[in-house]
Amino acid sequence: MRRGGPRGCRTPIRLAALAGVLSSVLALGPSPAASASPPVTATSCPSPLSGAQYAAPGGTTPTVALTFDDGPGASTLAILHILQAYNVRASFFNIGENEAQSPAAVIAEAQDGFVINDHSWSHPFLTGLSPSAELGQIAAVGSQQRALVGSSPCGLRPPYGAYNQTTLADAHSLSMSTWMWDVDTQDWMAEGSGSTAWVNHIVSLAESEGGALAHPLVLMHNQTIAMPATVAALPIIIQYFRARHYRFVDLLGRSAPLDACPAGSPSFPNAATLWSSARTLGPGASLVSPDGQYRLTQWSGGSLVVSAAGSPTWFTPTAHHPGARARVLPSGYFVVQSTTGRILWQSSAGHRGDHLAFGDDGSLRLESGGHVWWRRNVAATSLSAGGVLRPGWSITSDNGACRLEVSPAGQILLQSAAYGTLWASPGPVAAHSSAVLERNGELVLVAPGGAATWVSASTGLSARLTLDPVGRAVVETPSGHWIWSTP
Repeated sequence: MRRGGPRGCRTPIRLAALAGVLSSVLALGPSPAASASPPVTATSCPSPLSGAQYAAPGGTTPTVALTFDDGPGASTLAILHILQAYNVRASFFNIGENEAQSPAAVIAEAQDGFVINDHSWSHPFLTGLSPSAELGQIAAVGSQQRALVGSSPCGLRPPYGAYNQTTLADAHSLSMSTWMWDVDTQDWMAEGSGSTAWVNHIVSLAESEGGALAHPLVLMHNQTIAMPATVAALPIIIQYFRARHYRFVDLLGRSAPLDACPAGSPSFPNAATLWSSARTLGPGASLVSPDGQYRLTQWSGGSLVVSAAGSPTWFTPTAHHPGARARVLPSGYFVVQSTTGRILWQSSAGHRGDHLAFGDDGSLRLESGGHVWWRRNVAATSLSAGGVLRPGWSITSDNGACRLEVSPAGQILLQSAAYGTLWASPGPVAAHSSAVLERNGELVLVAPGGAATWVSASTGLSARLTLDPVGRAVVETPSGHWIWSTP
């Protein structure tokens, strides 16, 4: 997002591609029949902020937001590598025609956990366009990003910083906040140079302008040409703000590390159904978690199975042993025994006096004296087409560190056990709502009366809802393509 004259490195505008994307945007408009129905929220973005924003999302402690305009480009992967190495969040404002040339880079930005925003389709002065052309320049980028990574941008930065009330209204209508900057590193002026003088110039501006602010919003670039000075300056800038105890945030206000679901995270608070060593789980008998999502059943064929809404999430390798039973031994071990008493399977640990706790977080635990001696995460890690998450139900990341839960209040919440809420479904809230993954690939939040209050607006047969390792909720097709994701 440069001030001044035309961009020397811009690739030609592909009008045919722009027209195609625009036609798909217009096709998303409501039909006359739909307009008579209650409004349904179909964005994953939070409510747009009012007016243009010139500072990083803040709080009581210093924050800094690193932003990169004009990408993706030749230095995108190098910038991503540095941000990942320092575990720092950042936001990218991409140009639509550049995304069309480098779709793999856009996918990499999303899958690495970064916010991808809108910088127009071809970088014109938006204020010099007709109202329809201006809206088209903005909307086309969102449609393309949605097709590539499943999420629409939640932020717009108008090229050259030129905007008017029409620009603000267009962004707001597309659920985007408008973001400017208050720290200009002038890195685009290096024009591909990697000289020490340019590196020092970029660093000096970031430190002198940003270091004087509580919530600096730093403008850098990620153009189609290589930007070695930006790449060299970035680690120095990160180290400068980190040494001064700034929190790095993206433009959704998130400061959690890029790996928001780390191994070894604390457990989510949960209730549990307790089972003592005095009880035996015989063929056909079940133990149910407090919220009703999970059922532990001793199958008549011998397997001990945990299921969520009827779909198995875990089982013991004890099939073909009719009449087998599960119990906690006096020694504290949890076992499956044959009809003759032979142990067919046992927990890897146990302690005398243990009881079994079957948690509504999808866990099996052997506990005694306030200590967990053995734990197995048996939670559902995905929701298949046609599946339902009722109030209080959830799916978790593979390591149990993150979960997507339908809260009793009626929101879909993406949560990290270590860092709190990462995303919440926007729009109206109806208590005791359920989330349904329709067979056409659309995730829908349904109120008790049957009305939809939020939809993902995604389409894909045989899709499933799952959690990406970086802490994104994703609806993906069998081929792995994201048709919806949280921002």
